[in-house]
Amino acid sequence: MTTLKKAAVIGWPLTHTLSPVIHNHWMANHGVEGVYEKIPVAPDALESTVLKLKAEGYVGFNVTVPHKEAIIPYLDKIAPLARLMGAVNTVKIDENGVTTGFNTDGIGLVANLQKSVASWPKDKPALVLGAGGAARAAALGLLNEDLPFVMISNRTRAKAEAVAAEVGRGRMVVSDWDNRHEAASSAGLIVNTTVLGMHGNPPLDVDLSKAGKDTVVYDIVYQPLITPLLEHAAEHGLRTVTGLGMLVFQAAAAFKIWFDVMPEYDEALKDRLEAVFR
Repeated sequence: MTTLKKAAVIGWPLTHTLSPVIHNHWMANHGVEGVYEKIPVAPDALESTVLKLKAEGYVGFNVTVPHKEAIIPYLDKIAPLARLMGAVNTVKIDENGVTTGFNTDGIGLVANLQKSVASWPKDKPALVLGAGGAARAAALGLLNEDLPFVMISNRTRAKAEAVAAEVGRGRMVVSDWDNRHEAASSAGLIVNTTVLGMHGNPPLDVDLSKAGKDTVVYDIVYQPLITPLLEHAAEHGLRTVTGLGMLVFQAAAAFKIWFDVMPEYDEALKDRLEAVFR
């Protein structure tokens, strides 16, 4: 008798998530007999949930807001990249019940960017808005590109300074939140990693009227798929990248960690996901 392989995503309140659609599609495609579930987990139930998933034989789980940082003390091991980022989005549970935290957000963010646009102005700095785990992922990924430097701006300047100090390798510059409009005008790539613009949150206010015409604007928010920021960018004729691809490519890296198979973002999956937004 084959034992079903179980995986899940945990978060709070986790009312909307596309992860089950993505992973169950890949499980079916690659002959993995199992199921991927969504499990709402309140912050005060995080530790007990990790123990429960271990006890019930899950192969692993994804971690989304607000648990990406809070989960670290409850895991047995943390992969170096996740340790550097200070956040975990993927957990593997091995046959002995040992939990290891990984972070595939940076892989997904850069892969989505590279597959969505042929190029962007690399003679200009990139601007990262926000200072959470996704901002660290963006910074680490973009620092590997041949850019003069990466600017980071956050409403709380101290958080941006911490990101620059911990992952910037001397090539990150902190820009005051009040100066974000000017920073945007000098950037070749603008990446929103905040929740501003997500359903239920106010829009991100960034003036793009002075941005270069070859600037690329990337919003990791994907609910809605076309955020107010991307609408604003399109109005100025700028190229845009949605956050849906990042979700898929970070999920692919997680699937590889659990099942040792790298799945593809095929047309069938693309159609299923885009249908959600029609």
